[in-house]
Amino acid sequence: MGPDFTHLPEIGSTNDWLLARVQALPDGHWVIADRQTAGRGRRGRVWNDGAGNFMGSVLVHADGPVQQLSFVAALAVVEALGEIISPPSSPSPLAGEVGLGEAGRVRGPQLADGATPHPAALTRESPSPARGEGFRLKWPNDVLLNGTKCVGILLERQGSALVVGIGINLAHHPEGTERPATSLAAAGLPVPQPLDVLERLAARFTHWQQIWAREGFAPVRAAWLAHAGGLGQRMVARLGTEAPEGRFDGLAADGALLLRLDDGSVQAIHAGEVFAI
Repeated sequence: MGPDFTHLPEIGSTNDWLLARVQALPDGHWVIADRQTAGRGRRGRVWNDGAGNFMGSVLVHADGPVQQLSFVAALAVVEALGEIISPPSSPSPLAGEVGLGEAGRVRGPQLADGATPHPAALTRESPSPARGEGFRLKWPNDVLLNGTKCVGILLERQGSALVVGIGINLAHHPEGTERPATSLAAAGLPVPQPLDVLERLAARFTHWQQIWAREGFAPVRAAWLAHAGGLGQRMVARLGTEAPEGRFDGLAADGALLLRLDDGSVQAIHAGEVFAI
C-alpha cells in the first residue's frame, strides 16, 4: 500500500496546510506540493520552492518526546535517497558496518569485551556519492550531501498533533544563502520525481516511527549516529550569546548533542546550531 497523501499544484506552505487540518486528517497523512510560495525552515528562514524539488509534510498524532521525530525524519530521508540512488543489488551505504537486527534493533561492530565502539567507528571516512553514500546527518535536523546542506526538516506543533516538514533539493538549490546549499542535480546524482521520493520516504518514516513508538529513542539514536557526519571533529555551538567549542562526542539518550570541551568536560546542547571549525 502506498502512502496516504494529498498532492497540490501550489500552496503557501505544506506545514501550514496540515496544521489547519490536524483534526480532520489521520496520523501519517502526507501533503506534497509542486510549488511552495511561503515555505520556511528553522528560525524563520525561507526554503527554496524550485520546481522539481520535494516539498512535503506529514501529520503525526503521538505522545511523548515527539521532538525526537526529527531524527526519525532525517533517517528516513537518508535511507529513501540511498534506495533511489543505489542500485537494488548494491549493499546498503553502511553494509558490513551497521545493520538492523531482530525487531529493527541496530547492531554494529563489537569490541573484544562485547562493548560497542565509539559511534565514530561506525562511519566511513570517504563516502562515495555515486553509491548514495555522500549523505550524512547534521544535528539537529539537516541532511548534508558531500558536506553541504541539501535537506531541511522543520517540526511544528498544533495542540497534541505534530507536523514534520521536509524539503529536499532534488533538481535545484538556492544561491547566496548564509550557509552553502546543494542539490542532487548539482552533485551529478540521479534526480528522482518528487512522487517517487514520497513513496520511499513515507515507507522509511513509518518504519522508524514504529520503532520509536515501540522501543523508544535508543535504536533511532544508534542508527542516526551510524549516518552522522563530523563525529569526533571540532565544532562550535551557537547558543545565543555563547559559542562553546569542542569535539562532537555523540548524542545523549534524549537526543542532545554532546560537545566535549577542551577541558575534558562534556556539555549537552539541547537547542542551537552547530558548525564545523
